[in-house]
Amino acid sequence: MFGPAADAVLALVGTYGAVVLLGVFVLEGALVGKLIPTRTLFVAAVLAVGVDAVAFLPMLAAAVVGATIGQLLLFVSVRRFGVDPTTLAVIPGDGDRIEGADRWLDRWGLPAVAVSNALPGTRGWLAVPTASSAVSAPRFAAASLVGSTVYTSALLAVALGIGGAFDLVVGGALVPV
Repeated sequence: MFGPAADAVLALVGTYGAVVLLGVFVLEGALVGKLIPTRTLFVAAVLAVGVDAVAFLPMLAAAVVGATIGQLLLFVSVRRFGVDPTTLAVIPGDGDRIEGADRWLDRWGLPAVAVSNALPGTRGWLAVPTASSAVSAPRFAAASLVGSTVYTSALLAVALGIGGAFDLVVGGALVPV
């Protein structure tokens, strides 16, 4: 429908899209990729592969697993190596953001990790104070996974909604004959 070039791009996304999303979400989870438009990339990748569950489930899994791996890498970097992400130029943010995350963790405990991962803008920031607490890496990873699943599922719903609306308009239901 779109021509050979577009068909080639869609084939590449279908073949390598999940791998690219995995890498992008690892960076986003580690706070390094906060400047990458992960939400837009995810929605575009889902739209490119189609709204068939067999096509988009690898994209969903790659985004959730990638974000969890990235946050776990940040968690381990802070806990084992004493990395302070606010001193790194590749991670946007400052001490105030870490202090706010610290207050969330103090007030609500480990569930705050899941909730913060479900919200755009706060994703990943609780990895730093959680690494300084007594929470184990597996418990942190589980909370991160839950929040990332909720977040990515919401993005999937947006993509499916856009795809459905596009199909409705282009499919002829709203286009006069």
